[in-house]
Amino acid sequence: MLIHATDGFSGRLRRITRPIRVLTRRILGPSKPTTGHTELPGPSSSLTISSTIGNRSWTYHPDSFFNRITIPYGLYPFLLLWIGCFIILVRQQYYTPNTPQIISCNAAPWDDWPPDTCGINGGNCKDDLESIDNQSFRCLGGCANSKLGNPRYVGAEKVDGTTLVIGGGDDEGTYRADSWLCPSALHSSLISPTLGGCINFHSLPYPNGYSNYQSSFSNNINSTSFEPSYPGAYRIFSYGTSNGCLDLHYIVTGFNAFCLLITILLLNPPSSLLFIILLVGGYFHLVLFANPPSIPPNWETIFAGLPPILLAGYWFWKLSFKRTLAGFKDLPVELALWQGLGYWLGLESSTIFSKLPITRLGYDALDPAGVISLVCIVVVVVIVVAIQAWQMRKYGLLRYYLIRYIPLVPLLIILAFLPNYSLRLHHYLLAIIAIPVLSLPNRISLFGQAFALGLFLDGTGRWGWDGLIQLTGSLVGDANTGSFVPSFWSNLTTPTTIHFDPIESIDQIYNVTGFSVLVDDIQHSGNYSNSSIDMTSLNLTQGIDHYLRIAYIANGTSLDFTDPVVWYANSSWSELWAGVSDGIGNITTDL
Repeated sequence: MLIHATDGFSGRLRRITRPIRVLTRRILGPSKPTTGHTELPGPSSSLTISSTIGNRSWTYHPDSFFNRITIPYGLYPFLLLWIGCFIILVRQQYYTPNTPQIISCNAAPWDDWPPDTCGINGGNCKDDLESIDNQSFRCLGGCANSKLGNPRYVGAEKVDGTTLVIGGGDDEGTYRADSWLCPSALHSSLISPTLGGCINFHSLPYPNGYSNYQSSFSNNINSTSFEPSYPGAYRIFSYGTSNGCLDLHYIVTGFNAFCLLITILLLNPPSSLLFIILLVGGYFHLVLFANPPSIPPNWETIFAGLPPILLAGYWFWKLSFKRTLAGFKDLPVELALWQGLGYWLGLESSTIFSKLPITRLGYDALDPAGVISLVCIVVVVVIVVAIQAWQMRKYGLLRYYLIRYIPLVPLLIILAFLPNYSLRLHHYLLAIIAIPVLSLPNRISLFGQAFALGLFLDGTGRWGWDGLIQLTGSLVGDANTGSFVPSFWSNLTTPTTIHFDPIESIDQIYNVTGFSVLVDDIQHSGNYSNSSIDMTSLNLTQGIDHYLRIAYIANGTSLDFTDPVVWYANSSWSELWAGVSDGIGNITTDL
């Protein structure tokens, strides 16, 4: 009786849930794969070209043509030749004798962070400027795309999301010493935006420096103006020749793309060898030319990063590439087209996507062009996901992958709320997530997995294996840390004297010992103890605006600086902070 009761209950439960199971099957497809994971059918047809002239018609199959003209025994000699030429190009890029030193796109004679890094009147950076006087430097291409990751103040102007170039608009092309050197050279039209070039550097005498740095627009770089005197300045001049100065990035990219095309079309490599070429060749192309993590190359770091790349690549091969490439083994033209296109887009993503107006996504509001670009990208991704999901459903794989991916959602939610940590979905992690579901022998998978592999190599090769979660404090970089800053007292400030919080108003547990005072973007005092500044005592140039910023000093280090306060030429002040004082250190708030 008990057994019959149980069977009756189970039967009723099955009848009740049957509509749900039927609906689930209709939406998600079969609960088990309809074929083995390695036995999925390949593309339904190959590329065909047809033409008709009069009553005669021709049909041409490019894949069949290249299958017939495969060069036997030519694969390995060609690969050796390719590697040899690549080594020669690396030598030409970095190790040509008697060529100037290569510098990065954001290298400057004076550091620009923290704001008081150069000390009183820039004295700590004096030797940095004078030691490179009359030297020559080599800049690589693409420096116009090198942007500030966090805002900087130049006077009262906030510079953000662009290159740091101050001045250059005068007849002699004079730049402030903290201007990035290669973008300044590009702004002066001394180097090529694409191929880079070499320049000669000349520093102006310290501490006279220069004043009235003028803004101008050139080569898509809009420099920032700055009127007060600044003790460090430089000018740059033509090197005179391009021998050994040109950046080979685009030349090497074209060469490697051509060699990969020849390998696929004419040499018919085994799928496993082709994947090794994509993985290892792409890694070295990335770290040496496309997006190098250090200039010149740090070979210790490069070879230290190779083993984890190979381990991840083995997983990619077993899980995705092996199945997809097997479906295209007799279709070399389609393989070269779809895989090559996705691969080079992913590998050169830092160069290509830096030109899109969405590079500041997550930092600033997008302009209309950025919104349109983002919408187009989202639409394309949704269409691709929908097509791929439909194909997976047809072969009974949709449920298989959903069961394995859905648990990631609550895991990510939990990680996102860990205190003091930030969830960071780096693009190499997005590639790792995408590659398993791009494992069907169809064209979307062929393109998508190659693109994801390129993204993976770009992320790990350039930035390393940063974690899924990172300490929020470690992500600050050269941004403000969020520390407390002094408040200005508008009710005590006069046309010539400005007042702010005294040191005594700060709890002693913070160990604040003084103020760091910036006047016109250069440190005026490194351990100022008063709570007011008389601007007339600073011997400033009259008739122009001046800029004041202050920060607490705690444990020998300056904390965050205030935003600039402008002391105008007519001895009036810009709008001060809302905090006011009753004159004895008690801070109230304006209503």
